[in-house]
Amino acid sequence: MGVLVSRLGGEHIPASAELWRSANLARRQAVGLDTIEEAAPALDRPGAFGVGVFDGDVLVSAGVAMPARADDGRSEHNIPGLAHISTVATRPNRWGEHLAAIALQAVMSQARRRGFARCQLWTFASNPGARRLYEREGFQLSSRTRSHERQGEQMVHYLQELTAPAAISRPAARIVCLDDRDRVLLMHWRDPVDGHQLWEPPGGGLEADEAPREAALREWVEETGLPAPELIGEPTTVARDVFWNGGRLVTDEVFFLARMPSARTLEPTGFTQIESQSYLGHAWVGRSELVDLEAAGDPVEPDLPPVLHRLGA
Repeated sequence: MGVLVSRLGGEHIPASAELWRSANLARRQAVGLDTIEEAAPALDRPGAFGVGVFDGDVLVSAGVAMPARADDGRSEHNIPGLAHISTVATRPNRWGEHLAAIALQAVMSQARRRGFARCQLWTFASNPGARRLYEREGFQLSSRTRSHERQGEQMVHYLQELTAPAAISRPAARIVCLDDRDRVLLMHWRDPVDGHQLWEPPGGGLEADEAPREAALREWVEETGLPAPELIGEPTTVARDVFWNGGRLVTDEVFFLARMPSARTLEPTGFTQIESQSYLGHAWVGRSELVDLEAAGDPVEPDLPPVLHRLGA
């Protein structure tokens, strides 16, 4: 089984800090430098967000970023649109497996999702491996250099614009299904590229010469394993603009309404390999509970209350 990309939360602060310590210690020993005192975990800083690369339950690589503060962090003011990548680290026994590239790409994708237009990072001039990685990933040297305030090593500054992927139009259809308690069925997904998680109604892209109603019912059976429900009333069109799996989907999706006499446990039968790796589960969610999912950091996409209103539910 390959590695898994997942976002980092507060529960990962100790593991991410230990990962950084082990990687930094190994790097300094390799170039004959003394060890240094520990730094505060980057993931614990205001506004920080991170992505981890996991092998089973073990965090093997990570990237952490945050809003860039002016004057190299000595000001309390953020620089609009600029993300500061503070950490990209891999366990020393996994160096050479290109895991840092996965972590870097993932944290850059997360920065793009958060509306950042560009990113910066500092790295040690004496770290050729890191510099090669950043330059392969499109970073460019600025003219700035400085000495690390605690380690004393010379550092160099890199910048990159966070250009959005070209928009892909993929017509799709979904079913908003309510049970007898007026709860809506939602599928829980994790983006395989950057670990972003979301909830959305069952559905997917139209195949060639397939009508939206046919696609919605086919996708329902494949994703839920349940019999196709009876669709109620007229559908509504929902505008979507979604970053997923390294791409950007911009399209109109057709949403249908259905009802079931009671909630059912799903038994998906038609997932692709990527869908199987990305699927986290499902839930029947009350309307008042939708905000709880958002508060937990897993958005419901699209915003369902106006969709339900247009469907007459």
